[in-house]
Amino acid sequence: MERILQIGEGNFLRAFAQYYIQLYKECSDGSISVAVCQPRTNTRVIDALNAQNCKYHICLKGRLNSKVVDDIKEIDCVSRCIDTSSQYGILLELFKSDDLEIIISNTTEAGITYNSNDKIETFKQNTFPAKVTALLYERFKAGKKGLIFLPVELIENNGDRLKETVLLYSKLWNLEKSFSQYVENECEFCNTLVDRIVTGHIDFESDNCAVACEPYGSWLIQGEKVKNSLPLDKITGDIKFVDSLTDYRNRKVRILNGAHTMSVLAGYLSGFDIVRDMVNDSLFSEYISKGLDEVKSTLTFEKSEIDAYANSVLERFANPFIDHKLLDISLNSISKFTARCLPSIKDFADKQGKAPKILSFSLAALIAFYTHKGADRSYQPNDDEKYLAFFNSIKNSSEEEIVSKTLKNTELWGEDLTLISDFETQVAQGLKSIVNNGILNAVKEVVNEQTV
Repeated sequence: MERILQIGEGNFLRAFAQYYIQLYKECSDGSISVAVCQPRTNTRVIDALNAQNCKYHICLKGRLNSKVVDDIKEIDCVSRCIDTSSQYGILLELFKSDDLEIIISNTTEAGITYNSNDKIETFKQNTFPAKVTALLYERFKAGKKGLIFLPVELIENNGDRLKETVLLYSKLWNLEKSFSQYVENECEFCNTLVDRIVTGHIDFESDNCAVACEPYGSWLIQGEKVKNSLPLDKITGDIKFVDSLTDYRNRKVRILNGAHTMSVLAGYLSGFDIVRDMVNDSLFSEYISKGLDEVKSTLTFEKSEIDAYANSVLERFANPFIDHKLLDISLNSISKFTARCLPSIKDFADKQGKAPKILSFSLAALIAFYTHKGADRSYQPNDDEKYLAFFNSIKNSSEEEIVSKTLKNTELWGEDLTLISDFETQVAQGLKSIVNNGILNAVKEVVNEQTV
């Protein structure tokens, strides 16, 4: 019974959504199955899946709850793969099926977009939301019940965004008002937040579609209908149905992503190349732990829950099977720092009346990385050219001037960071220490003086 259509055939969904659907299938009557189609024209993956009867393996490798996991999970819940480009009729038939209930999608962050040039009759060339609108309209005309949408694209309020875009296409194409009401009232567009590191294809026996990932997984879903249709929370604690994602998103972005951003540039300047080696170093372990203490003090969760999540993040960073390169994580560090660390810095300063020591130092390390101040390694920062040009233009100034100009550059951060209490002083102190004492001594210094 094809109750689920998955739009997206990539490694992430195959190691994430399919994994949990497989668990559900094994815990239920076994009748649930997933049809998969690709959002674009490339058929390489669906051709490979079809060639092996849509069966493949997930290799789960890493640490979970202090234990090393190295397991293989066979996936057989995929019934077939449909080519979106050449099999529109088959796809439409499935979309109008009485059995179909849920649409899962992952079309990258750029997938949920609106293009006023899309036409309802040019399905193949259309954006993903335009394709969804056209197919959903046909289902509506056939008198079928509304569908549940579970987008996992990594954008805030992904379900709301998809719904808004579908309604924009309905308006663009002058579809009847009753269709818009159908979208609004009979369909459910769930906001979701997903978390699992998927490293990609892995050689496993003769399986051309085998994929590797960490054993940790989290799928937070905001929705009512889906909880009844697919109660995944009954078979695993990895999945929760929640009323709001805001606090969970803040927790993930500030702790998981923030820990990366606060540490990788200082770590790389200190001679480390991969995350695991950095977090297993006693000095950087303490640096990250104290930085996370600063972050955790800004969050509204119960302390025990925040501590448990932070500990799981550190365990994931130490994954013995993943060589996560610091330079790869350093990509676009300006926007990452703005989204991941700056909110914690501002909240901390508002509460404490002063800037946090470790997080302030992490910006000093970012400035040192971009200006090559105190750097003994050869590398090229990877970011927007205008940002690189700015740091190149100030690199010969004094440390105080570099910090002042950087913090006042609203094009970098969207605001003047010198207005944050004590922040400029802390960042300047950190940069001076990096330049005068060397990065490792500077890290030791800030670790020894940091308090929350």
